[in-house]
Order: sequence, then C-alpha cells, then structure tokens
Amino acid sequence: LKNSVFKGQTDPISLVSFVALDQILAAKSVTVSEPALRVPLAALFLRAGRYSLGVAAFPSALSYFERGLSFMGDDGWELNFELSLRLHESACHACYLTALPDRVPTYVDEVISHTENFMDQVKCHHMAMRTLASTGKIKKAIYKFFEVMKELGEEFPDKVDPSLIFSTLTSTKDDLSKYSTEDLLNSPKMTDKRKQWAIILMGSMSPYIFMVTPMLSPMISARIVFLSLRYGLTTESAFGLFMYSYGIGCLLQDIDEGHRWIRTSRLMLERFNATSQYPKLKCVQYAFLIYLKEPFQSITSVLLDCRQETMMVGDIEYAIFSSTWRGQFAVLT
Repeated sequence: LKNSVFKGQTDPISLVSFVALDQILAAKSVTVSEPALRVPLAALFLRAGRYSLGVAAFPSALSYFERGLSFMGDDGWELNFELSLRLHESACHACYLTALPDRVPTYVDEVISHTENFMDQVKCHHMAMRTLASTGKIKKAIYKFFEVMKELGEEFPDKVDPSLIFSTLTSTKDDLSKYSTEDLLNSPKMTDKRKQWAIILMGSMSPYIFMVTPMLSPMISARIVFLSLRYGLTTESAFGLFMYSYGIGCLLQDIDEGHRWIRTSRLMLERFNATSQYPKLKCVQYAFLIYLKEPFQSITSVLLDCRQETMMVGDIEYAIFSSTWRGQFAVLT
C-alpha cells in the first residue's frame, strides 16, 4: 500500500491496493494524523471509488469515497481543496446511484458552502437535479435545471408555440445542411467548460422536460446542436443530435433526414469512444424513431437489453425509461 500511495495518482490501482484498502475499511478505528499521509491515502481511496463506479459497484464506491473524506478530516478543504472537492462530488454521485437520496443534499450543501466558483458546484447541482427527478419531484428538478442553465449563460423562452418549434427546427436543419457527415465528425472537440456542462445538463434532463413540457424538447435539442456546431463536439452532442433527428422525423415528417442523423450520432459516439453513452442512445433511438421502420417485437427485445445495459453504467433514469417504453410496445404487439 505504501508503494501504491506514493507512486502517483495516474497509475492503475492494483489488486493488492484494494485488499489493503478493504482492510482499512474494516478497521474503522484506523486514523492518520500526518498531512503527508492523509492526502495520499485519501487520493488512493478516491481512485478506488472511481474504479468501483466504473464497474457498477456503487455501494463499495461510496464506502471508499467516505473513507477518503474521513482521512481528509475537518480541515480537508484547507489541506487540499481539489481533492476535497472531488471526494465530495464523487460521494454525492455515489449516494444517488445507491438510492440514498436523503444524503445527497448533505454533500451538495458542503460543496456550495466551501466554494465560490459556480463551476466547482455544477456537478453537485446536477446530482441534486437527478435526485429530485428520480424521487418524483420532477417539477422541482426542472425548476432547478433552468436556474443552473441561467448561471451557465443559457436561457429559454417562457412560451413555446408550434410556429417557434417549426422555425427553430428548420433553422437547425439549415445549419446542419452546411456540413457533410465527415465534416461534422471531424469538428474540433469542445473546450469551453460552461458549454460542456450546459449540454450535459440538457441531455440529462431532457426526458423529464419531455414528460412535463414536451413542447420545449425540440428547443433543447436545437440548442445542443447549435452549441456543438459553434463551440465543438462533446459526447453529449450525439444525444442532442438524436433528439433533433426525432424532431425532424416525427414533427417535420422527414423520416429519411432523421435516420441520417441517427447514423451520424452513432458514429459520433464511436469517435469519442463513449461506451457509457451507447445504452442511453440506443434506448431512445429504438423507442422514439426506429420503431417507425422496424416491427414492435424487435423493439421490445432491444429495450429489455437496454435496461440491463443502462443499469451497468449507472444510468438509472434510462433503465427506468427502458422498462416503461418496453411495456408500452409490449402492449401493442
């Protein structure tokens, strides 16, 4: 463990390290007072927790993050601000994934009280939104979404009517017509952190917005496409492109154009090697557009697979949506 602690945070965590960390977890009375040891040990627990999240071991991840925070102590923010922030963010995320919604606000409040830069808070705000939505407080989650989006410089019209939707989708179609598939896929990656988070939040909250204010959904998809064309691509750009393809296919009745951008969104994820995004994209593609060309029986089978795949990457919302949409198609078969 000593070697693992001092090798550096970029080295892959070893099995021996996990065994040692689990022994520390089991011995709850173990404390370290020397700052020279507290920070490296806390960093190692952070790495172990992140690895656990990646293999869907969510309860274990939370235990690692919380033990890491215990090593940081009451003066952790002063001792190492960046490490304390990452541990609190990660613990907040793990609480959400392990269905502990009552504990999420504790970590959110802790981060907000110790940070001044909004960008240091945005990840916890995101977890707060997801927690509200997953516990049935969807309108509160959407209200918070609009508050955070305003902080990120993105606002939406108070009233949306069919003419605004039509003009927005048509304008977006015109913008995309200037790009071939190859040109779009070779666009630079997005570097603006505020715009990256704006797109992440829009992609995350779009299903709930569709449920409560469906007329706003095309505006969300168009905004993601606009930001991607202007500031560069991110992994969530593929999801926004699919959402746009749904609008084009179902609202403007241009099915072929919609399928063109479905194919492009898949290629975009391949470019980023964003394997964690595949299940979500596949889920919405089959539920919202591909069913127009394929039999319902095949759709229900795919959505059943999507439920398991989304759970494995910690995407609880889309696991629920996959089950719901599968049930709807099963009734129709």
